[in-house]
Amino acid sequence: MKRTRYTKYNGDLASEMNLDDLMEALSDFLLDSGFQDPFSQFQELNGEHTMENLREALRQLMESGDFLNEADQERYEAMDDEGREQMLNDLTERMQQGDYIQQQPGEVSEPSQGGKVPPGEIAQPAPPQGEPRFNVTDKSMDFLSYKSLRDLLGGMGRAMSGRHDTRYEASGIESSGSSKPYEFGDVMNLDVNATLASAISREGLGLPLNVEYSDLTIRQSEYQSSCATVVMLDCSHSMILY
Repeated sequence: MKRTRYTKYNGDLASEMNLDDLMEALSDFLLDSGFQDPFSQFQELNGEHTMENLREALRQLMESGDFLNEADQERYEAMDDEGREQMLNDLTERMQQGDYIQQQPGEVSEPSQGGKVPPGEIAQPAPPQGEPRFNVTDKSMDFLSYKSLRDLLGGMGRAMSGRHDTRYEASGIESSGSSKPYEFGDVMNLDVNATLASAISREGLGLPLNVEYSDLTIRQSEYQSSCATVVMLDCSHSMILY
């Protein structure tokens, strides 16, 4: 008889990360045009797309405490220096395999004019010089552009009605999100199970059941921004030149 044996998964932290979330967190670095944004987390990297700067951006992201959850942050902090460097290398390899970036070799230096090639031998190019660099692929540009445009269109106005999809939730009519405690002004889209569970955990199981204001829980829905957004592109001659 064929059997299947299940064991505990012991995967490494780099393979468990969501690349889309990682790319979104690195968007300030990947889209940096070199104009030294003072509010950028990666401003000291000067917008240089070298592999070393990419690893430094990843290191800053892991150490910021804002990207990893509490459990993964503890796993990262428990690593030694060698383990952390290996993790950064694994992440850059995953980004290349996922076609998010393309690594470029260093610049090849020109052979010296004074060097002579012995008869019957083929001149070999000089080894690459300088730091390896990378390019952001079209796949990454489409992904990051969509994320930036979504944040722009949904950045103002949190209301029940609107046209722009956002990544937030609010009280509404159609329930498709998580639940939250009721606040004054919310639509009374009551989550009966969560409300009763809160009252029972506080009062105990018995009749009549006393439901207080703090027990009220409502279901949220994916809300759309109510702002009207106009996107203007300057296509004048000066913009083409500079």
